[in-house]
Amino acid sequence: MSTLIRRAASSLHPMFLHNQCNLERIRSRHLHTSGLYGFDLLKTPKGFQRFVDEAIERVQSTELVSYVSGMPSSAEIIKAMDEISDAVCSVIDSAELCRHTHPDREFVEEANKASLRINEYLHVRG
Repeated sequence: MSTLIRRAASSLHPMFLHNQCNLERIRSRHLHTSGLYGFDLLKTPKGFQRFVDEAIERVQSTELVSYVSGMPSSAEIIKAMDEISDAVCSVIDSAELCRHTHPDREFVEEANKASLRINEYLHVRG
């Protein structure tokens, strides 16, 4: 039985390697044209740091939090909260997905750093 399994595995091995090479080529080509998960900043692992920086800058520079906290309830608050959510969640969601699924260890490490930074920022703000 084990001989049969080894023989079957050895016959599949070249095909598996060929498919892995094709997947790597496709991943590499897609990554260089659009960035991870469609975000241009995530063309390299270090892009996660800039991704966090831009999300924090977006929240701070537009003073969305101050704007929201100083207004009575309205549709404008919902729109401002949606902008805050988009800025923060795009980083968190991308980092979490990368941390759990990306095959490149450097991407995983940078995603982990990004996740820690954005969560630290949110806890200090809260």
